Amino acid sequence: MRKIKCTWIDGITETHPVIEWDKGKITAVTHSQTSGDLIGMPALIDVHTHGFRGFSSEAPAEDLRRLAQAYAQRGIGGFCATIGPRPFPRYLEIIAEYRKAFSTPYPGARFLGLHLEGPYLNPAKAGAIDPVTMQKIDLTELEAFLKQSAGCVKIMTIAPELPDAEAAIRLLNQYGVIASAGHTAADYAQCERAAAVGLTQITHTFNAMRSLHHRDPGLIASALIDPRLDCEMISDGYHLQLPVMKLLTLTKGPDHILCVSDSGADSGYAYPEGTVLSDGCVIRGGAMVQPDGVLAGSTCDLSDALKTLVRKMEIPLPQAVRMLSLNAARNLKLNNWGTLKPGNSCGWSFYTPDLEWVETIVDEQSCLLSER
Repeated sequence: MRKIKCTWIDGITETHPVIEWDKGKITAVTHSQTSGDLIGMPALIDVHTHGFRGFSSEAPAEDLRRLAQAYAQRGIGGFCATIGPRPFPRYLEIIAEYRKAFSTPYPGARFLGLHLEGPYLNPAKAGAIDPVTMQKIDLTELEAFLKQSAGCVKIMTIAPELPDAEAAIRLLNQYGVIASAGHTAADYAQCERAAAVGLTQITHTFNAMRSLHHRDPGLIASALIDPRLDCEMISDGYHLQLPVMKLLTLTKGPDHILCVSDSGADSGYAYPEGTVLSDGCVIRGGAMVQPDGVLAGSTCDLSDALKTLVRKMEIPLPQAVRMLSLNAARNLKLNNWGTLKPGNSCGWSFYTPDLEWVETIVDEQSCLLSER
């Protein structure tokens, strides 16, 4: 049995509960007129992450459990492991490792499913992805894969301008997979047609897509003004400079932003500016930049993003919680994620008043993973 008194941010308001729980289940919630020493919120969710602190999202099962612990040690209570383009048989092998890793209770962030960043991407907007790995759309192969993956895939990034992309988006919707536009040269009309058939998300908005131009608005204009589309936002302040982060947030509103890390195995470390990593990437403003100047992901995590949103962008904490947790939970249909109600499972992140991470508590067992 444990008890915590805190200032609780639920995405709408601020309250001062005393939370009691036992074996990962809430047993009682009472309210006080005074705040505790901690700020609590629904555990953060990262829907675009390729790895963290030495572990890749393509690791064997035993390392995937350690990856889940590494996430929880920075406030992330749930994640969609993100995998780049590869043949579907290889995706199925990776799915088998995830099922092996997370079929029994474990201490760490909850694995929420896979985000496949491909294989149906536009080589002209490859970014850091090898264009050779990208494929033409084969609807028969895609449907066979969706049947075999049996609900493990939650998000697929697709270029809407590719031949048969609209049919593929319909198919993804049919199997409960979120279709997200990315690594794309789609124009405005192509994005709108894709949204009409079920596209609902934009992958790392502004990055690896045609630029916004006042006479050629492109996909970005559709992403900004279409209420059907939620936008991933890499929140390190380098992939998107702060004025662009503000533009995106003000235009879409806090209910349609998904803060993501786009992290990799080299992420999660406090590298000095200019550090050269083993793959030749250079650290610039928290981002990993290839020698040719192409961005290759962020070293920052969602707890870093929390500070950026609140301190640099002056976003109120309840709105930040929606962008860092609750919007993703809604899209993934995680009912009652982080809700303080007796009988619910735990799924919380705790911080000091200075927004320094303290503890993450997730799921059916308490994961007391403070680094202190």
